[in-house]
Amino acid sequence: MTGRPSDNVILFPKTVEYYQFELTRMLETERYGEAIRLLQHLLSFQHQDERVREEWLALLDWLKTMFPEELLSQAEHEEEELTEAELLRNHLSAKERDDEGYALKLLDMLDQPQSVENMMLALDQLAFLEHAAINGRLGKWITAREQHPSIQFKVLQTLKNRGVTGPLQMTKHGETFVVDVEDTPVSFADFPAPVTEIIDRVQDISELTQPALAYFAQETWNEFLAFIYGTALYRQILRQDQACADVWAAAFHLVLLENIFQNGDKEEILDLYGITSDLMFQWEQAYRMIQLFADLTFSRSRGG
Repeated sequence: MTGRPSDNVILFPKTVEYYQFELTRMLETERYGEAIRLLQHLLSFQHQDERVREEWLALLDWLKTMFPEELLSQAEHEEEELTEAELLRNHLSAKERDDEGYALKLLDMLDQPQSVENMMLALDQLAFLEHAAINGRLGKWITAREQHPSIQFKVLQTLKNRGVTGPLQMTKHGETFVVDVEDTPVSFADFPAPVTEIIDRVQDISELTQPALAYFAQETWNEFLAFIYGTALYRQILRQDQACADVWAAAFHLVLLENIFQNGDKEEILDLYGITSDLMFQWEQAYRMIQLFADLTFSRSRGG
């Protein structure tokens, strides 16, 4: 026993199943640093299945051996990321010189049946290419019809990184709205305070009651923000007061418990966040919206 909060936390089968899926996605998209950090986090907990723990230890050892640069200090890691971005830009510039149609091939990929992960990889490359058609094609593509929420958000980030400004009309969940490209958060840390306060509240509460939830809460909240970005619901959250932040945090926390750990005490959660009877209507609305998102997200992660 080390005395850390995670010592008495056990990862149950449904939780392990989700994290296995997340690790697979990280490896498939070559997010090795994230995979290392997730494995280190998971291995700090107890496990019902020792075989899973051994597999994760073996995978972590392999990642450390194959990608030792991911183990550098945070300051070095940030500096390295910049270098990698420069290397990627140089690499893609060379590919453009060798194949003038390379950018167009990536753009054409977006019109073909692709996994979300493959489309994300294409957009990561398009952010660094110089072809004159990229901005116009991406803007036209994202406004022509509704796309996967994560892809919509990634396109907006790509356009902002490419220096594009101005309004775009989009459709999400059947709702049509306008967003200004320059307002798009480049990273999830760039979201306005009313949005980040919600996940901060969940993190604070979960550290006390369910430490194993912490990593998963942040990742899932990021996906939820992409799911609602630009919509009337997102704008509503931006206008909220502190009480509404607690409402959304409590709803999000309960949905996570129900979907990850297959349990969750509604009354306990409401009490932890101080949700009184006069806030129950808003809480029910928030819960329904987050549960709609969870039904889509968790069914996909389970292969449903």
